[in-house]
Amino acid sequence: MTSRLYELESRANTALNDTDLIDALNALGEYLSEVDTKRANSIGEQARVLALRAGYQRGLIGGLLNQARVSFTTSDYTLSVKTTMQALKLAREHAEKIYELDALTILGSNHNVVGNRTAALECYLKALAISEQINQPIKIASILNNIGQHYLTAGDLKQALEHFRHAAKLYMEHHTTGIQPGISLLNMAETYNRVGDYNRALRCAGESLKVFQNEQYIIGQTYALVHTGTACYKLGKPAEAHQYFQQALDLIQTTDTQFHEGAVERVIASALIEQNKPQHAIPYLEHALEIFETLHTKPEIYATHDLFARVYQSLGDYRTAYEHLEKFHHIKEEVFNEQADSRQKTLQAIYEVERARLEAETQHHRNAALEVEIQQNAQLIAELDSYADSVAHDLKNPIGVIVAYARLLEMNLAETLDEESRTYLDNMLAAADKMDEIVEALLSLARARKQEILPQPVDMTFVIYSAMQRVQPQIEESAAVIEVQDQLPAVMGHESWLEEVWANYLTNAIKYGGQPPHVYIGATPEGGGFIRYWIRDNGKGLTEEQQARLFNKFERLGHHKIDGYGLGLALVKTIIEKLGGQVGVMSTGVPGEGSVFSFTLREQQPDSVAVP
Repeated sequence: MTSRLYELESRANTALNDTDLIDALNALGEYLSEVDTKRANSIGEQARVLALRAGYQRGLIGGLLNQARVSFTTSDYTLSVKTTMQALKLAREHAEKIYELDALTILGSNHNVVGNRTAALECYLKALAISEQINQPIKIASILNNIGQHYLTAGDLKQALEHFRHAAKLYMEHHTTGIQPGISLLNMAETYNRVGDYNRALRCAGESLKVFQNEQYIIGQTYALVHTGTACYKLGKPAEAHQYFQQALDLIQTTDTQFHEGAVERVIASALIEQNKPQHAIPYLEHALEIFETLHTKPEIYATHDLFARVYQSLGDYRTAYEHLEKFHHIKEEVFNEQADSRQKTLQAIYEVERARLEAETQHHRNAALEVEIQQNAQLIAELDSYADSVAHDLKNPIGVIVAYARLLEMNLAETLDEESRTYLDNMLAAADKMDEIVEALLSLARARKQEILPQPVDMTFVIYSAMQRVQPQIEESAAVIEVQDQLPAVMGHESWLEEVWANYLTNAIKYGGQPPHVYIGATPEGGGFIRYWIRDNGKGLTEEQQARLFNKFERLGHHKIDGYGLGLALVKTIIEKLGGQVGVMSTGVPGEGSVFSFTLREQQPDSVAVP
């Protein structure tokens, strides 16, 4: 076990809280993402679950990035891109610059592997700019390494070598531990071999081998030995080359990574072909092809068929060479089409996430504008409520004076008033009473809007019968029949407010009911801890248009011949919404079927006692 791995595991095992544990798991998962993908994925899932439970956004971003790294290592590029884009979105939202540059780096690697070269370089350069901005030299080195890989894949060996050198220099200057310095040196060794500077390739491969041995990174050691063997062949040292190749094969066979075993055997075969030993290359190629076909890695399969064609061509077996060449072209075309599909899926995933981000930003701006508008409207409503309250109070006194003098006239002139004058006086008193009702409704509405109360358990049966007593004169005058369901459930509310609600509902049910009115009151469980109370009449009912306007201020319930000013239902709506419920109405509009008015409130909480 390496010192770095031991250090990361110890950090996770000694974490004092969830936040420290999530950070430690993410650091461990990042280290293992190239070494042990299965374990890295398991650790990443554990970190994500903990981060979601703790609401720790930074930990969630780190977990998503590790999943993206593992998906990339296991060649699931579509999943890697989707997960990376999620992490990138969160990193930008929470201003996590380190994670933003990590996400851009992973995204660039995905672009690079599926052939989106320009997009890959753009991502790397953005990540490089961020890492320089926040002064992260190790991150800079890592990104330079990725840019070098980009140029190496594109065949620009000069640019590749320049970036690998710069990365290696930064790692050395900052005494970096782990496998990253070794990977940079290994990339330099490969590039030196390809440009023909074999002595430098030997030196870089040897230095990378020491790093990987110290970190016990077997895959890295294997490729360091392979590049060393390749340089030895080029320098005319076939015996030493064969020895290094055999060490590489022996080492990679101790792991569970068949892919790398096949890759090593193909490199050995390629070196043997260049040394004019094609017959010796065949066993290596056969075993490599068997591995790649088992793993279904098509790029490696067609590259191996290409080497086979070269071997049999040099041996003069043109029929076999042609068969391998045909397979090479056929599989290469399949790979090209698959890569095109992968590029399309990658771009689609990026497009979908970016579209969602832009839509979210647009909605954010809309919400901000709406919030300002709501605040302005709230201030205007408060001012209007205050004005209505003030006007209503100012009207109460003169109305009272009008009623008082009208009553005095009625008493003093009782014996001398003719029938017409008495009618005038009665109409004046009725109008004054109506004015008083309107003013009182306005005051109640203003009080309900301003007053804040804590809902308490309420015995709804008691409240309904109290409201019925208030409207008893109307019940008797209309000969209304009121039926109330037995054992109504108790709810959380405010007794005096709910009495006002039922008084309004009862008054309307009697006014707009049949002849005579027949009214039913009941309750139904609504679900989610709410109870729906309802009152049904036997009147003409309401049209859909009337139902839509019903709870607005100054809207009448019926046609113009029916008294009503709409303030009562506006008050009902204000009260119920203040108590956390909703009002409603249902009607078919068929005469005789009437209407059902309702409201919801949260049912009585356990261990609470309803107020009688």
